[in-house]
Amino acid sequence: MKAIIKNIPTDNSNEKMLSFAQTIDFAELFEHVKSFASINCTFYQPEITTRHGEVYISFMSDDITNQTGPFAAILDKCYLHSFSNGVYKHKETSKFCYWVNVNIWYEHKDGGSNGMDMVRANYTNGSWKFMDAGQKVRG
Repeated sequence: MKAIIKNIPTDNSNEKMLSFAQTIDFAELFEHVKSFASINCTFYQPEITTRHGEVYISFMSDDITNQTGPFAAILDKCYLHSFSNGVYKHKETSKFCYWVNVNIWYEHKDGGSNGMDMVRANYTNGSWKFMDAGQKVRG
């Protein structure tokens, strides 16, 4: 599944980043997240947007509340989504890359919401690298 551009005004300054963003295949990322979380869900079409000249690709899953075990009794909604992300040009290689923190986000039945990172991912040179929650960063 590839991202689509959503309501972006023409801006030549980030045209190459937008072109790169449209080539990213999210299928491997989505499968990794579902496997790591031991859930079955559908992700909606990723959307490319810009803000202040920067390029972002956001996505969200369908509601997974019924797969949260005992937490389903207290959660009103629960989703997986791109909490923070961005397309950037690598300083040393000058290649475009994409990074994303996949977050589990939830709303409580009694009000309030929160979330936490599950998987951090980086897309470079046509491949994904993942760091799952609980993994320690090594030098």
